[in-house]
Amino acid sequence: MCGIAGIMTKSGVTPEDATLDCLERTLQHRGPDGSGRYVCGGTGLLQTRLAIIDLLMGDQPFVMERKGGGEVALVANGEIYNYRELHDEFGKDNFVTSSDCEPPLHLYIRYGEQFTEFLRGMYALALYDAEQNCLILSRDPFGIKPLYYVETGTLFAFASEPQALIRSGICSPVENTEALHELLQLQFSCGRETPFNGIHRVLPGETLLVKAGRIVKRIRLPSLMANTPAQSKITDAMLELESLFMDSVEVHQRSDVPYAMFLSGGVDSSALLAMMQRLNNQPVCAFTVGFDGTK
Repeated sequence: MCGIAGIMTKSGVTPEDATLDCLERTLQHRGPDGSGRYVCGGTGLLQTRLAIIDLLMGDQPFVMERKGGGEVALVANGEIYNYRELHDEFGKDNFVTSSDCEPPLHLYIRYGEQFTEFLRGMYALALYDAEQNCLILSRDPFGIKPLYYVETGTLFAFASEPQALIRSGICSPVENTEALHELLQLQFSCGRETPFNGIHRVLPGETLLVKAGRIVKRIRLPSLMANTPAQSKITDAMLELESLFMDSVEVHQRSDVPYAMFLSGGVDSSALLAMMQRLNNQPVCAFTVGFDGTK
């Protein structure tokens, strides 16, 4: 995991260095391999990096200049599984790095606010379009990567964790009792609210457009396809499932560092481990946890 955070002031005044520094320190545990920052006008973005792909050149933020002028900057916490295919589509010579998180920047410049429709992966992204003076936040359709935001009288701020927004002094930890009870009962939150009043979640699949420190538009991608599943013979369905399953596990293994498997011993993780073993020449490293005195 990585950490991302940022601020857009409503007045256009440059965010204070001390606040950005505190956001970065609070998220350092998410990204011990490096950090980066981008400031333009009243907007500041930052990232703390856990290096997985392109260890040497993949530092963020990524910044591109539009052909007509104006910079676009991106920070990301995520894994874009179809990055190799996107590199081929745009042409590898057009990329500064081999990072899986640089392609969303190219997609945004080509497709605008609809850019997430072409992504496959788990991600929380933040872009700043200097020409439009617009901040864009996006989260993957399943909501795997976290992203929180708060809007005050003077600014809009976001971060990978609520504690970053609180410790930086942007907002206070005032309890939202209803959301807290939901979290304790379900072990997760269903909607936009969090256990802290004023701190909200970017919903799964949601893209927010922010101008002058205010949300002006929301777009949302569905997590599941709307069409009805096709009827097929059981053997055909099993073959298609195997093909999709193999493809999914294979792209999840794209990495420039070693990977391993958390093995619970249930059907799901056992199936994943079996597929990983088929796709790897070497034995798969797996970790499991047991407790004495259980059956």
